[in-house]
Amino acid sequence: MLQVSNNMNGTTPLKKHVSKSSFRESLKHEYDEYLQSQASRFNTEDCLRVDLHCHDHNSDVPDELWGRILRLPETWLKTKELVALLQKNKMDVVTVSNHNNARSCWQLLDQGIDVLVAAEFTCYFPEYELYIHVLTYGFSKEQEVVLNEKRQNIYDFLRYTTQANLPVIMPHPLYFYTKNEKIDLSLFEKLAVMFQRFEVLNGQRDLWQSVLTLNWAQSLTAEKIAAYATKHNLAPADFGVDPNKPKILTGGSDDHTGIFAGQCGSNLYIPNLAKRLETEKPSDLALEALREGNVSPFGQIGENQKLNIALLDYFSQVATKITDPGLLRIMLHRGSAWDKIGCFTISNFLLEMQKNKKAMKFFQFIHDALQGKKPNKLIKWKTSKNYRFCFEYLEQIADSKNKSPEEFVTTVNEVIGHLFSYLNKLMATKIEEIIGSNVSKNKDTKLRNISTEEITRKFEVPSQLTALFFGNNVKKDNMSNVKIEKLLDHLSFPLLISTFLAGATLASTRVLYQNRKLLNDFAEHLGKNRHQNKALYLTDTLRDKNGVSNSLSGKLKEVQKADLPIDFLICHSDIAPEPHLFVVRPISSFSVPHYHDQEIRLPDLIEIARIFYEGGYDRIVCSTEGPMAVVSLFLQQMFNVPSYFFMHTDWIDFIKHGTDLTQYERDRVRRLLRALYNRYDGIFVLNTEHKSWLTDHEMQLEASKVFLTAHHTQPRDETIKAMQKSDIITDATDDTPILFVACRVSKEKGLFDLPEIIAKAKRNIPDLRLVIAGSGPATQELKQQLPEAVFLGWQNKEQLAALYLTLDLFIFPSKFDTFGNVILESFVHGMPTLAYNCKGPKDIIQHNINGYLVETIDEMANKVVEFFSNKTQRQLMKNNALVRALQYQAQPIMHQFMGDLGLDIPEHYTIKSNVTAIPCTSTNSFILAEVEYASCDNESIPLKTNNLTEKTVV
Repeated sequence: MLQVSNNMNGTTPLKKHVSKSSFRESLKHEYDEYLQSQASRFNTEDCLRVDLHCHDHNSDVPDELWGRILRLPETWLKTKELVALLQKNKMDVVTVSNHNNARSCWQLLDQGIDVLVAAEFTCYFPEYELYIHVLTYGFSKEQEVVLNEKRQNIYDFLRYTTQANLPVIMPHPLYFYTKNEKIDLSLFEKLAVMFQRFEVLNGQRDLWQSVLTLNWAQSLTAEKIAAYATKHNLAPADFGVDPNKPKILTGGSDDHTGIFAGQCGSNLYIPNLAKRLETEKPSDLALEALREGNVSPFGQIGENQKLNIALLDYFSQVATKITDPGLLRIMLHRGSAWDKIGCFTISNFLLEMQKNKKAMKFFQFIHDALQGKKPNKLIKWKTSKNYRFCFEYLEQIADSKNKSPEEFVTTVNEVIGHLFSYLNKLMATKIEEIIGSNVSKNKDTKLRNISTEEITRKFEVPSQLTALFFGNNVKKDNMSNVKIEKLLDHLSFPLLISTFLAGATLASTRVLYQNRKLLNDFAEHLGKNRHQNKALYLTDTLRDKNGVSNSLSGKLKEVQKADLPIDFLICHSDIAPEPHLFVVRPISSFSVPHYHDQEIRLPDLIEIARIFYEGGYDRIVCSTEGPMAVVSLFLQQMFNVPSYFFMHTDWIDFIKHGTDLTQYERDRVRRLLRALYNRYDGIFVLNTEHKSWLTDHEMQLEASKVFLTAHHTQPRDETIKAMQKSDIITDATDDTPILFVACRVSKEKGLFDLPEIIAKAKRNIPDLRLVIAGSGPATQELKQQLPEAVFLGWQNKEQLAALYLTLDLFIFPSKFDTFGNVILESFVHGMPTLAYNCKGPKDIIQHNINGYLVETIDEMANKVVEFFSNKTQRQLMKNNALVRALQYQAQPIMHQFMGDLGLDIPEHYTIKSNVTAIPCTSTNSFILAEVEYASCDNESIPLKTNNLTEKTVV
């Protein structure tokens, strides 16, 4: 029966300690040094503190297309609330830099409040079809009208500000509000000529962008600017740029929510400040300092955490304030069809969500907590016990608001993770309760009877949606039989909130890295601050009792031994972290019928996202189609990084040989797999047949995206020796012919061919015996058909090694395995293999050299007889098996794997050539093999072994 294991005590996940990567540590160290130098640059008594970049409710027309389609302002923050926050954070000058208008500044001036007039104008760069922001200060109402006219062309705009002596700043130079393929490094050459001032500290951007901007701006020498001016036919003087003066570097919070305003900003130096304030306004002095360039940034970069908090607050307000944008507005607005479909979907989701009163109250509580307001205690005690934890977390957020900014940011992000984890555990418990209730009411429905076939047949959604949500009393082979409306009713609150938290987390990082390629190119051009190449390898199985787990464990072992730039991540309750291995505790664990030895563990999505970010990874590998595949696609979208999938199982063959699904039902699975694999930037496969299948008409993947790879062998443990055959089979002698099978005991492994194979072979070899190692659902049925076979059950690596060394011929009757790791294991110990001529084995076994490849049961029985009939050939095949194992060494296979991933290969991990003496199983000879460790191409993973000779020991 389906079982759910939950930990509802709110404890943090089991994981390896996550420290920042060396890449991020170096960025932080570099930026901290810069800020320290700026802090001592001017006498603080002669400085005015000002946040040069913040917004209030008059930023009501967002630059993001979806915000305009949905009629959403960038913020609902009132001007007086922003001013109060700026004053609380000890800003000496108030300014509000709203988008394309200075309405808030004019209103404050009308109220008699001194303010530095500002706006953030969106200007058009024609040759790049790009809109960029320009912070502009000190203009009049009449000039504001002209500026809005001129902003349709960035060149006209900047020439006008120069003539009017209006200081301008290029904010967040590496961040643009859209992904634009026309952006290249020539854009930044022009910006160097057109701007004197750049914002290098933006409270909503991450550390990498800030350090890149800082180093670029500081690298702009007079010679470079002059060369750029000549190249692009631009005159620096037209834009108020003096190439002989260093660029002026500024800071601002870019706050839209009233949470971080004034925590980042600029110190404006005015000599003899106190005296001048007696007769002059602070805003006039601030404008003078900006013009002169006497500016030093202050504050801290919060990585993606600050933006995550800002979007969390923004989304919580959107959820409660959004109104119907209108279908015609969506249809007729500028934007692609996908933009409009996305906005239509979001608006409907949010409008439906407003019907959930609990969710709406919670969103309001989130907004209040982020502003430092605690929920009413009476409401807390009226709330269901299951949801009181939400209030406890909100109280933690509100309390931290009154502490240091760093502590507030840390607390909020930790609480988001705890809330997400707890809500998902709660959902898992509710699902189990609902399913259990349905089972008890309908005695004919038992979860333990749900088969792979039944799940696959039910995996469909009716096109008549009323059948899905409201029933119809029509029995169909799809999800209309599931009471979705009842399930959603029970899960509505935790599902909405957890989706909301995940969405805010994804969006906060996605917006920072939507132009990741540009950032990489920029770092390459700059020659420093390159993002490290490092992969996070996600898998649902690592220390389990299956072939996939064994091969992945071998890959991890090689990574650990060579200290390669790959880390593994597994979701498990008991495994301890290791070097290069992260472990997160599952939110829930499901025991699936028919596969009780393989749990499905649901990982904590936000916890893994945090590990990915702090670890400094820039690509993902996923090797199983379970929950980790969902996580990998989430990370792909969140961080805009390349992602790869490593195929271990041919699911089409699996269901073909292990189920009675029809061709139509198998096609349903194939289409689902095609949709999944197409989401990845590359697919790794283990055999040539599988590569052809993925690139032909059925799966239609691009050939350039499919990489052929292989598992590698593990070195033989020389301390393990062969046993006596009588230790395994009591009445056996050393001459008794014994076949060996090691695999999961299930029908899809082809094991039910064995009774006929053994029976036919015994006609010529009466004393032939069979030993089977492994466990699985078909064990009892197979025992009944093979009463004379020896069933050893599951064996560990040491026990298997002794069996390989003791027994004679490995038999591999599976027709669906993509590789056959056990074949390599047998070769390592000098045991030949007999297998069907199908995809995995035929790429490994060399027919009549180190094993046999056959087509039928009769041929398999005949080869058993042939093997035991010729002792000389048997000995040679054993020796050749050892040679073949050498062709699957870890280093060359991992070398190519890393190359296909685009990872930098460490200098110490080099390819070498050597001659290896391989001892024969006989006592008087050895095989001299020159093993060629060359880089493999995509078509031929196994390496060549040259000059194979047999020498007699003198």
